[in-house]
Amino acid sequence: MHHEELILILCVLVVKSAPKSCIRRSQIHVVEGEPFYLKPCDMSAPMHNNETATMRWFKGNASHGYRELNMRSSPRIAFHGHALEFWPVELEDKGTYFSQVGNDRQNWTLNVTKRNKHSCFSEKLVTNRDVEVKKSLWITCENPSYGELINHTLLYKNCKEISKTPMILKDAEFGDEGYYSCVFSVHHNGQQYNITKTVNITVIEGNSKITPAIFGSKSAKVGVELGEDVELNCSAVLNRNDLFYWSIRKEDSLDPNVHEDRNETT
Repeated sequence: MHHEELILILCVLVVKSAPKSCIRRSQIHVVEGEPFYLKPCDMSAPMHNNETATMRWFKGNASHGYRELNMRSSPRIAFHGHALEFWPVELEDKGTYFSQVGNDRQNWTLNVTKRNKHSCFSEKLVTNRDVEVKKSLWITCENPSYGELINHTLLYKNCKEISKTPMILKDAEFGDEGYYSCVFSVHHNGQQYNITKTVNITVIEGNSKITPAIFGSKSAKVGVELGEDVELNCSAVLNRNDLFYWSIRKEDSLDPNVHEDRNETT
């Protein structure tokens, strides 16, 4: 293999390893001990076209103002392209950050949550999702921001491993309620880190409407003897709040005597 070919292949691998999307939200919540990054959005065209443009990063707090970050600021931070990376983020990293290149500037407030040693996830970082019973429950573990840096992924329910395959696709049942955590193992500079994403699944009653229908004949004549007991059966399919009516029409009357019965709804 020629030397030039080897360089080309290595460059392709570096580009594919960790495609990071930008972060627009200004208030950010993360948990200590996990990798994290900041990356600005909507930078002007000169930022992308001028290879000599320099991205500068600053951190500030109420007591010390802002200070510029560099490779000597902390052994846990790294600059990768336009991203500021934390390997990992710790409680001391909380504060206000901004990136600047030319006249472009973006601000973030980083809130770092202390890890709960008795749980595999932090309540403050849980997203909530409602799923109708008997509808599709789909949980998939994906983290494209760290791409090929991820060694393996595990899926947990209420902090107990449930699947070697990090995906669930089934019809939802009420027993499926719970906290589902995707745990991504990431390798960086000889160290192993975990990134956790948790969703709280609540299974709810379906809201779908059905078309009310009566089974069998819509009307019928039944002959009985005077004083004889008789039972009339009528079956129908209804929604929860629909009403069920019995109509009694006399031979010499145009208007039926209508009786309403709420107890026969199904």
